Amino acid sequence: MEFSFVLKQLRDERGLSQKDIAEHLGITRQAVAFYELGKREPDYQILRRLADYFGVSIDYLLGRVHCKEMNAVTIGKNIDLIREGMSFKEFSQDISTKTGTLIYPELLELYCKGEKVPYIGTMKILARYAGIRESFFYIHNTIEGYQKEKELCRREYELAAVQSIRTTTPEAEIADLQIKQWALQDENIEYIKLAKEIKEAELKPSVLIPLIESVKNSRKV
Repeated sequence: MEFSFVLKQLRDERGLSQKDIAEHLGITRQAVAFYELGKREPDYQILRRLADYFGVSIDYLLGRVHCKEMNAVTIGKNIDLIREGMSFKEFSQDISTKTGTLIYPELLELYCKGEKVPYIGTMKILARYAGIRESFFYIHNTIEGYQKEKELCRREYELAAVQSIRTTTPEAEIADLQIKQWALQDENIEYIKLAKEIKEAELKPSVLIPLIESVKNSRKV
């Protein structure tokens, strides 16, 4: 959408007249009419005052993004979280390596500072790069929240992968995949460490079967 259309749409939604807008900006009603007709482009100061007046971002006014509630500062802080301390050049290179898409370091810096809102397509690329959902960028987050989001998305992806192959994968392969899923869970780390010690002690799994059966039977009593 163009600025002229967005401005008129916002004005109509709030039941305002061109005169109302003009008085707030300190300009003539005719100037507002020219904006809405696309006959005149506003300068940065006018754009900033309009954005504050309507409670939207400048990028929304210019038709570059579709979500009114987008907060450039919030988005920027979240992009800075996924940067994880890399320089902007390193960040750009890492994104390019992992997604095959180049986002220039200068742009990434503007995003992180909240001075520019990424296009929707860029947001999708950043989400794919970080292994998170796009919705992550639009709310306040912390390092801990970022780590939890990545873990949640990883597990959702793995679960979807398991479900998608159950109807086509032989039982042995499914069992092998289930074991891999189990091994990835944090609560099973101690079992994995124990298995490693058993292997290093050169004990055969069959030696432990009587012990395991004994424990099982004692629990049933």
